[in-house]
Amino acid sequence: KELRIERTIKPEIRKTFKVGKQKIDVLVMEDREFESGKLAEITLDYFAQADDGAVYYLGEDVDEYKDGEVVGHSGAWLYGVQTKVPGLLMPANPKLGDRFRSEDVPKITTEDDEVLSLSETVTVPAGTYPDCLKLKEMLSDGGVEHKYYAKGVGCVREAPEGGDVVLKSHTTR
Repeated sequence: KELRIERTIKPEIRKTFKVGKQKIDVLVMEDREFESGKLAEITLDYFAQADDGAVYYLGEDVDEYKDGEVVGHSGAWLYGVQTKVPGLLMPANPKLGDRFRSEDVPKITTEDDEVLSLSETVTVPAGTYPDCLKLKEMLSDGGVEHKYYAKGVGCVREAPEGGDVVLKSHTTR
């Protein structure tokens, strides 16, 4: 399948989570996923950064589409509802061999991550990014995916088994 993902920060969408006794306003990112040119899914992902720099994943709202209509919400979860543990998307100071869980949602999904490299150079259509962080992600279905993160940009390449999703363009506001 031809896969295209359009990833956009959505500052106009406000969402708050309660973590301990603190209310946290999160960054909302929308992923629009197209398979063979047709809208397949819209996901709103929720992220927060701690004072030490670590980035946490607090859930996702998912709308799955078929023929332009919402047909499901598979994989959706929220911190405080389906899990009491936020995912750790990125440690504050990642080190080679670090292991963490980016998603820890019993009965829905788990993703175990390991830092494989701190110095990958990744060339994709959007450019060449030196000193990328390379993660190995073990998925709950047994699959393996590699993700590459560039400083100041985010994920520039996702390489699941049998595929490759690369950053084709990037703009900042």
